[in-house]
Amino acid sequence: MIQASKIWIERAEGPSALCVERSFTGPNCWQDANVWLSRQSHTYPKTGGYDKHDFRVTFEDGETYEGRLDCQHPECDDPDLNVAKHVRDFLEFLAGTRRPAHMKPEDYERVVARDPKNREAAAEFLANYDIP
Repeated sequence: MIQASKIWIERAEGPSALCVERSFTGPNCWQDANVWLSRQSHTYPKTGGYDKHDFRVTFEDGETYEGRLDCQHPECDDPDLNVAKHVRDFLEFLAGTRRPAHMKPEDYERVVARDPKNREAAAEFLANYDIP
C-alpha cells in the first residue's frame, strides 16, 4: 500500500497565537500529527463548538487528501483529534462500509448510492493507500 509522506495542518480557529500551520513528514507523520493536535487539546472547546483545522495528507505517489478537522476538548464524545481516523471514517462512509449508528440502513444506502463514482473512488482509495 502507498504510504503517506507528509501531513500539513493549519489551525484556523482558537487563540490567535495558536493559529499556526505545521507539517509532519516521514514514516511517523500520522502519529506526529496526532501528538501535535493532542498537545493543544486543552485549548479546544469543551462545550458547544470546535476549532477548525484544515489538513492535507500527501502520499508517496503525489496523491493528496484534503479535509477539515473539527477539534474539541478530549473530554468530548468525538474530539476529532486523529487525522487517520478522520480520513478513514469519511472514506468508509462514502464507500458504503461504515453506516453511522444514527442512520437507518435504507437511508444510508440511499445517500451512498447517489453518486456511484464517489463510492467507487473511496473504495479504491482505501484499497491503495495506507491509512492506519
